[in-house]
Amino acid sequence: MPSPLQQKKSLKPIEQCPDGHYYNTSRTGDVCAVCGKKLDPPAPEESEDADELIRLDENVWVCGWLVCIKGINKGRAYIIKDGKNFIGSTSDMDIQIIGDAKIEKKNHAVLMYDSRQKQTMLLPTDSHGMVYWQEQAIFDPKILAPFDNIELGDSIFKYAPFCSADFDWADQKDD
Repeated sequence: MPSPLQQKKSLKPIEQCPDGHYYNTSRTGDVCAVCGKKLDPPAPEESEDADELIRLDENVWVCGWLVCIKGINKGRAYIIKDGKNFIGSTSDMDIQIIGDAKIEKKNHAVLMYDSRQKQTMLLPTDSHGMVYWQEQAIFDPKILAPFDNIELGDSIFKYAPFCSADFDWADQKDD
């Protein structure tokens, strides 16, 4: 039976891990966002349309990843989608980074994939949190190169591109 939080359609699914941590399953799937333990996935609901279980959301196509290489989330990857990806610690952020107390709740930074220019940029915001690119504080947008370092709070991330001049979803013909 769903919890009262799950019954409200406006809220994202909240689960509790065996250690008692609450986390948002739409962001971290079957891994607790606090302790990192892998949980047993829920049984899929039966559906008349089997394709519904494997269909991707049309608005969320992977353009790259932000991979944590130092900090509490070391080894975790965050999807970068087309357009602006706001980074913060709350569930309404496009890239939700949990556990690093120095990452702002909302809009610590923005990663933006521009499908016209076929490049990804790192943009600072008006939050109090500092953003570092290649160990330099940034105050203006920076175009990212593969495997550039990005520092937010006490965490360091590497940028891993998928879309670029060699491949972009906009160039692909639909089947």
